[in-house]
Amino acid sequence: MKPLIGITTYFVSDAELDGRRVRGACGQDMLMSNLDYSRSVHESGGVPVALPTLNEPLAAADVVKHLDGLLLAGGEDLAPALFRQEAQPGLGMVIERRDRYEWALLQAALAKKIPILGICRGFQLLNVYFGGTLYQDLAAYYSAEVPHHSAHLGREALVHEVLLNEGTFLRQCYGVEALWVNSLHHQGVEILAAELVAAALSRDGLVEGFQHSSNSSVFGVQWHPEMMTERYAVHHNLFRFFIEKAGL
Repeated sequence: MKPLIGITTYFVSDAELDGRRVRGACGQDMLMSNLDYSRSVHESGGVPVALPTLNEPLAAADVVKHLDGLLLAGGEDLAPALFRQEAQPGLGMVIERRDRYEWALLQAALAKKIPILGICRGFQLLNVYFGGTLYQDLAAYYSAEVPHHSAHLGREALVHEVLLNEGTFLRQCYGVEALWVNSLHHQGVEILAAELVAAALSRDGLVEGFQHSSNSSVFGVQWHPEMMTERYAVHHNLFRFFIEKAGL
């Protein structure tokens, strides 16, 4: 059987939709998913399933017991309290309900020992979970020489290079020393968790990919490979790598 891959989603409250609702009825909360994740998982050999943000974190273990892999997707900023900081100017929207539920999903996935791939917010969540910290806004707190927050250029735009470290999963996936990627984030890794090993760096030194030092099934990237697989087939390599591990 093909591996079943759970993909986290946005939680969009009824209050947030006030005056802007295009589906559903008043009073309904909604979930939202970037279909690029599901398409990339499907085309790379997995069975994607969108995971709603339930209000009960204890339900996470019931969900994870059915999964072969967990993909922590992009989205809003993480609550700074998770990495022992106060909110600073430049912090964007925080959805603490999503933070709590995805934290529980991650705990359950680690306990079950299934592969975990973090992308963008999911990448940052992994770093924070293992004890790292984040720049709450790169423009304000990091002298970036690279245009990291470039969503206005489109999802497929190749914005900057990342250097892939030898002996890492990313060098194995892509087979090159440097890779051009898109870039749609305004936060980034400040202190990399002690249990994580940098697998990719931008030209200005920001950690853009990592893997767990002792668990080869836990890894993540800051860019959005799922948005590039239609145009740049090489980015399927990362999803195939993940799904192959989920199928073991």
